[in-house]
Amino acid sequence: MITNAKKNRLFSTFFALFFASITLTACWPETGPQLSTFDMNRDSKQIIALFEKEWDWLIPGDRTTYSPEIMLAYRAPHGDPMYAGRMNISVLRERDQLIGFVAWYLKSPTLAFLNFVVVDPAFRGKRYAEKLVRHAMEAMVQKGVQKVTLVTRPWNERARAVYDRMGYTQTGLDDEFIYFEYALS
Repeated sequence: MITNAKKNRLFSTFFALFFASITLTACWPETGPQLSTFDMNRDSKQIIALFEKEWDWLIPGDRTTYSPEIMLAYRAPHGDPMYAGRMNISVLRERDQLIGFVAWYLKSPTLAFLNFVVVDPAFRGKRYAEKLVRHAMEAMVQKGVQKVTLVTRPWNERARAVYDRMGYTQTGLDDEFIYFEYALS
């Protein structure tokens, strides 16, 4: 027979273990890839390497028409210093390895353009692109954005699948791009 004293000890032990597990969980560092704000010194070399690997997916044109170095240095969507500071860039990293990045900017107070979603080929197939897009969309909502637009290449089936899976709507198609949008409100 369990006495009241034993019940009280069991109850106290249970709650002590329960609160200890909550405390340990809250203090335990997260494992796995972490999202963070772009840091020029830490991230630019690896982002530029991704541009070099994935140029055809990312940029219409060549090195004479676009410079990722200028885009990163000025945080300008078109690499134009006149638009300095408008690009929001976040990176997904695991320790010293860049997994990918997302970059977006406001076209108006309620409209954002998702400019780049890039995952290193070595890390594809793990839904990191979705994680990057969701992170950007959360930041957009905090800034009052109501609609997101983006473009991708018609032959970029992986990107198209990500946007379809996330509920983006295709709004146009031409020889060079597929146009998507997403209503946040």
